[in-house]
Amino acid sequence: MKIHPFVVLGVLLIGCGIAALIHPNLSMPPKKRELQISGEKVIMETTRIVELPKVFSVLLLLAGGSLIFLSTRKT
Repeated sequence: MKIHPFVVLGVLLIGCGIAALIHPNLSMPPKKRELQISGEKVIMETTRIVELPKVFSVLLLLAGGSLIFLSTRKT
């Protein structure tokens, strides 16, 4: 049985959409910066948290579902 590549891509998009709905916050790697203040060395560490909108998650789910639907149709 041969699986169409669009079906695999559709399943991956649906998986990403579900993951984005379950855990919408992405944490970026921290940035470390060393500062020299009056002879003292200070290390600043900043992290960014990006929140994925629910619309993006729903669009991923719809795109994956439509890819699976359109690739399994027989003409």
